[in-house]
Amino acid sequence: MYLRFFIGVFALLTMTIAACERDYTDLRQRELASGVRNDSIFMGLYFGMPRSAFYVHCHEMNQQGLVTNGTENISVLYMMSGYRQPIEVNFYPDFSEDKIYNMKVWMNYQTWAPWNKEYYAERLVPDALAILEKWYGSGFVKQRNQKGQPTWAKVNGNREVILRILDERRLRVDITDISVQPKPNPSTAGQPTGPRPLWEKQAK
Repeated sequence: MYLRFFIGVFALLTMTIAACERDYTDLRQRELASGVRNDSIFMGLYFGMPRSAFYVHCHEMNQQGLVTNGTENISVLYMMSGYRQPIEVNFYPDFSEDKIYNMKVWMNYQTWAPWNKEYYAERLVPDALAILEKWYGSGFVKQRNQKGQPTWAKVNGNREVILRILDERRLRVDITDISVQPKPNPSTAGQPTGPRPLWEKQAK
């Protein structure tokens, strides 16, 4: 009896997730077909921005004290205050043909600690959504992925924003130009290696 009950619940959950995925896929296709373009990412960054311009822009923001080198010097770190606790926002783009088409973002409370669940990633979600709604407007839809994990997503024209819980410490956000089919980059220049921040190495 209990086995049948759990099988039924599992089947219902699977069908619900599948239906939500179909609805979201339809929404994604409609937005992309609309022809509307939203290329702004944040902080003056945008889809189609050349790799070299990205490094120059980061260098200039660093000189202004807006950003600094992020985790292991392989990301850019922007600190945000005015929330429950200061939030570390690390970011670094993916390039297609040396132009930005996706921005990877990692968020965590600066005061996170393994023993302090008050500042675990799941508690950061409301603040993270407030930030994303400030950048991209309201209308984020909560879903569950194939593993049953929660995600929050919004599509507006070519720009898709997806938020998910990465681990106990961090949230992951992907801001993607879904009109782009990624292609190999013609060069490997600018890969984040070495002891110094990437904008110091590549800004010209």
